[in-house]
Amino acid sequence: MNSSPTSVLPTEPGYRAHKAQRREAPRSWLGWTVAACVLLVGALVSMVQLPYLQRLNSDVASAAGERRQIQLADGSKLMLDSASAVDVDLRGPVRKVRLVQGQVFLDVIHDGRPFVVEVDDTRIQVLGTRFAVSRGRDRNEVILLKGKVEVSSAFGEKRMLAPGQRLNLRGGRLGQVESVDAERLLAWRDGQLRVRDVPLRDVLQRLADYQGSRLLLLDEQAGRRLVSGNFNLDQAADAFAALATTEQLRTHNLAGQLTIVR
Repeated sequence: MNSSPTSVLPTEPGYRAHKAQRREAPRSWLGWTVAACVLLVGALVSMVQLPYLQRLNSDVASAAGERRQIQLADGSKLMLDSASAVDVDLRGPVRKVRLVQGQVFLDVIHDGRPFVVEVDDTRIQVLGTRFAVSRGRDRNEVILLKGKVEVSSAFGEKRMLAPGQRLNLRGGRLGQVESVDAERLLAWRDGQLRVRDVPLRDVLQRLADYQGSRLLLLDEQAGRRLVSGNFNLDQAADAFAALATTEQLRTHNLAGQLTIVR
């Protein structure tokens, strides 16, 4: 009597384990993907929340996209750039302003007491002046428009600035004083970003900051291109989109908090 062929599957433990691994693989991959997304979202929330909490706990602060001007009790004036924060103490024999975040322009009035601005461990002694101090991700900066300032570090270094000069600070160390177009660099006070031969990534970052968004630039080569132009900070989203189009870049916005450029 003829019988049809019968397929016999291996029943060894090793075979069963292999089949189980094949079935579990997609689930494992899905789990890693979900975990990575959770970590990304968590990191993004932390990046957004920390600066917000710093501004919330400061004496004077501005929101993303806002420029805020205030007059202190001694008559001095401060203008805060977008997403900036300062602490102010005018009660003692030395008037003090501490830059917590962002950028501030100061127009200081004499009242017989010294006026000092602090950013990290750097101290800026005001000798009757109009100037700006900024706190960046990798460096701080002082730009003098009028008067004099003396900048000193925790390492005992000192630099004196004259009008139209800039000083960069990295890791608490003072750089060399350089002559700059101070009016152009401080055009943000009028809602303008005026750049000349500046890396594209820096311009995109500035426009993203004004929207309260973080920038993730995936094309490093494009980011090094030098660009020049005038951009309206009060319409930062439009300026960002126009620049990306001109430079033939694609952008993706993630929940309004992260802008991916490639």
